[in-house]
Amino acid sequence: LHFWFRDLLRELNKKYEILLMVLFLVFFLFLASEGLLFVSFFWASLHSLSSPSLGVWPAEGFYVPDPCELTFANTLLLSNAAVSLGGAFVSLEISSSFWVLFSLFSFILAWTFMSLQIKEFRIMGLSINDSVYSSVFFFLTGLHFFHLVVGLFLLSLFFWGCCFPT
Repeated sequence: LHFWFRDLLRELNKKYEILLMVLFLVFFLFLASEGLLFVSFFWASLHSLSSPSLGVWPAEGFYVPDPCELTFANTLLLSNAAVSLGGAFVSLEISSSFWVLFSLFSFILAWTFMSLQIKEFRIMGLSINDSVYSSVFFFLTGLHFFHLVVGLFLLSLFFWGCCFPT
């Protein structure tokens, strides 16, 4: 893994356009895999919710955040980061100089999203051994956070490779 990253950074310095396109493709395939994993775990959550032997959801004392507050801001941040990343990809394809701004804007939005996600996660007083819902919740948020960290790393690799010439 170390040698792969070393070779990747060396090739990024040589300004191969095909490598940048492949990095974008890897990033979008990464997002597709994230989507499929989340569909399966949300399916498990909804299946557990419809089972009468598990009790009532949400459990008593469970904090459900207001969707008009932090959750809505997180949704806007994540969708705007995806739109700006798409703008960076289009700008790179047409050889426009706006891809730097779009990439930087995507990175800032993704970083802000992760910070707010951590804040929202800390507000919820939930334990992993409360119920099946809390276990699925912790797994989904942990998986999402891991995907965000890897995606942010790939985005920073792309931005670093495009902005700093050799």
